[in-house]
Amino acid sequence: MKERITKLLSNKKTSKVILVVGIVLIALILVFGASKGEEAPVQSAEFSETEYCSMVEESIKNTVYGICLDASPVVMVTLDSSVVYEYANETKQKGAEEQNKSSEESEKTYIIVKDKSGAETPLIITKHMPKVRGVSIICTANETDAEKIKNAVSAALDIPSRKIYIGRKTLQ
Repeated sequence: MKERITKLLSNKKTSKVILVVGIVLIALILVFGASKGEEAPVQSAEFSETEYCSMVEESIKNTVYGICLDASPVVMVTLDSSVVYEYANETKQKGAEEQNKSSEESEKTYIIVKDKSGAETPLIITKHMPKVRGVSIICTANETDAEKIKNAVSAALDIPSRKIYIGRKTLQ
């Protein structure tokens, strides 16, 4: 065995090939080894339920303006819940048999990522925005436009029209 290795290494062509392969392998180890220590990607900017509610209200104001040209409707949106997050996790199943009885236990662990500052947070995979509970709109719309607004808001927010109130704003 030693003789074969000595013959291979004494050949200049073979030793060059082994040297190049070795350098490539070291480079690959350095590249892929460094990628394991990379920081987690920065997650998108967060906003609160109040900001979400304000965004929905602004969209409704634009809808009202588009239908009845009321530039200053009063809109109030109530939310049913807060933001709900789904976190990435791993579930490990443990099976055990005792006296012909089988039982399974599972262990759930969340995947944790580190940010630039070193803080550890669970990895968010889905963010469910709150459901709209109801909408109140006060505007100068006539009955026909009020019905159009109610239908548009109902379709846009996927809520029944009974959860949308439209009142008439008195002109001063």
